[in-house]
Amino acid sequence: MRSVKFIVAIILSTSGALIAAQSLSQALQAWALLLLMLSLTSLLLALIAPLFMRRMRGGRKRSGLPSRYEREKDPWRALSAGEDPTEQ
Repeated sequence: MRSVKFIVAIILSTSGALIAAQSLSQALQAWALLLLMLSLTSLLLALIAPLFMRRMRGGRKRSGLPSRYEREKDPWRALSAGEDPTEQ
């Protein structure tokens, strides 16, 4: 379903841009300029939207890189797990 919405958004924005470009090649009209700007904006948003989607990993939603605290080993958690945090 998510891929269908992505494909439909790409098709609609591309066809809107083509219609606007064809109309602008004949005469400069306000509706064609507005349609072209709207189509290009929606195409850009459709292309960059997957970069900001939250993804499921380990049962939790996550986006982007892990936080600094998830990358570094927590010494208190190591102690509670019975490990020595000073050993590397």
